Amino acid sequence: MKTKLFSLMALLPMITFAQYNNGGLSTGVTSNNGTAAPAGYTWSEVQNNTGNTTESNTTAGVGCQKVGTSTNFCADDFIIPAGQSWTISSIELFGYQTGYAGTTSPFTGVTLNIFSSNPSTAGAVSVFGDDTTNRFASSSDGMMYRIFNSSVPAPGSAVGTTRRIWKVVGTASKTLAAGTYWLKFQLDAGATGNFAPPVTLPGTRGLATFNAVQYQSATSTWTPLIDAGNPSAAPDYTMDMPFIINYTVLGTNENLQYDNRVVLYPNPAKDYFKLNLPPESKKASTIVFVYDAAGKLIQSFNYSESYDIRKLSPGIYLLKINDGQNVKTAKLIKR
Repeated sequence: MKTKLFSLMALLPMITFAQYNNGGLSTGVTSNNGTAAPAGYTWSEVQNNTGNTTESNTTAGVGCQKVGTSTNFCADDFIIPAGQSWTISSIELFGYQTGYAGTTSPFTGVTLNIFSSNPSTAGAVSVFGDDTTNRFASSSDGMMYRIFNSSVPAPGSAVGTTRRIWKVVGTASKTLAAGTYWLKFQLDAGATGNFAPPVTLPGTRGLATFNAVQYQSATSTWTPLIDAGNPSAAPDYTMDMPFIINYTVLGTNENLQYDNRVVLYPNPAKDYFKLNLPPESKKASTIVFVYDAAGKLIQSFNYSESYDIRKLSPGIYLLKINDGQNVKTAKLIKR
């Protein structure tokens, strides 16, 4: 079971907490070699472990795509906490088409298939969707460019803007009870093909708990998504895939997001914590609210590099991150 950070719930008299933390995608406005991203954009840079100057990841994107009769799928898990029921309205994914220079998205298709267990194992049951219905709703600029590591291993890879990341939205209409589920998906950008960037966390090649899988139609097999590393002698790392689930919690009117690009660290925290947020939430108007387990507002912060919680009593808290358009949440453990 992976550990993930998630945006999950409306405030209820009793709040059941769980934590998802399978990472983000944006790595900031400056690359490892100091190159600034174009105005309004951030990089999504293939990472090396902090302190390691000889090894990095080597995967810019993986094939979760339909190209003619060739069909590959990717799948990754998410958890609905005990005591909750989510009514899902849409799911957002991310992809790019190398060398595409258009100003509107090349993506025109997405399939969504939710399973009650890992679809790569025998007997997995689909609880929503299928592998053929096009559930495409819209696609927009993700405001990120995917690049290889610009400094590790030396001399690094050239920084460029040939891999613009697009957000692809698929419609969904399903209420799910608490449990562990797997999202199987496929993106379609026409005959040229496309790639989906994996979860990318600054300063680490990945987490041991990452567990995404890929289905390849050419061999009719499922395999774990693995980054083989650069150079080839570098150790392998498993990968995860970023996605957003838009949903409401049964019995409330609040629209929320499970956004696995949100990362809270350290967690547990003693005096301060930081938030790694997606680009659209990194703005001065974003407000972070801290609630206790009874749903009482304890503290609020304007968007910052770090947050001072020295006055909080030890315990479990719910963060609501409101950027003016969406409300994302995360669990905070205060030591």
